[in-house]
Amino acid sequence: MSKKVIKDIKLRVKEIQENPIIKLFYEDVKSTGKGSKEWTNLTKIQLETLLVDIVTDEINPKLGYLERGKLRGVTKRSFYRTLEQARLNLIRAIFTIMVASFLNIIDSPRLSDFNELSQNFLDLVTINNLENQTPEEKKKWIKIYTKMIFDNVQNLKKQTALANQEK
Repeated sequence: MSKKVIKDIKLRVKEIQENPIIKLFYEDVKSTGKGSKEWTNLTKIQLETLLVDIVTDEINPKLGYLERGKLRGVTKRSFYRTLEQARLNLIRAIFTIMVASFLNIIDSPRLSDFNELSQNFLDLVTINNLENQTPEEKKKWIKIYTKMIFDNVQNLKKQTALANQEK
């Protein structure tokens, strides 16, 4: 594996990890002084492992798990085990959405707040992808939408979030 390939893979993984949308779901431990709190089913390590795997497939799919593990500084077995955990967590998340959809939970009027949260997130992704804004404008809008999203999350965490609103 050439130094250029290693550098390209590491750079691309770091770019993705530094994306404001990704950072939204993974608190910076330095800023809180506490342990990390993830808002997804993937830990930071699982995310990094998954990213190394995906980016490596894009750049040089012939690289095996031994080389991929070296990119993360772990053994082949450790890399593969973490990758399996990440994939399983993704599959579980998808199955959860499928079950919720089958039970008509997703389209339920009682979940309008969840649908609004989903729309806010889609808006945030759109803002992040805009190329006609200055970095300062983009950062300002990302901050506004991030606050809106996490305010909605706090409301949804309350026990009454799923209560029947027709009562």
